[in-house]
Amino acid sequence: MIRARAYQLHGYAQASLVDTADGRGTPGADASLTKVFWSELDLALHETALDLLGPHGEAADGRWAEGWTFALAGPVYAGTNEIQRDIIAERLLGLPKGRRG
Repeated sequence: MIRARAYQLHGYAQASLVDTADGRGTPGADASLTKVFWSELDLALHETALDLLGPHGEAADGRWAEGWTFALAGPVYAGTNEIQRDIIAERLLGLPKGRRG
């Protein structure tokens, strides 16, 4: 619940950047934060739902199981989360380029 609320507030902050009159316009590298946050939250949400539903989660109409299968692709599509973390490290945190351990 807390992670979902944090994601919601982050979304509002990103929308306010685009909507400002000072010309900042687009979120830029902040979009990498959004992508990583959402893809991990989506997967956690579906895993939690399937845990709560137990064996019925996969046997019912398949909605949650199908959503979980799609959520597995989240950390990969639109740039893997590892690539997005490199963008966050370099562009938002100002860390030098290179391999991080």
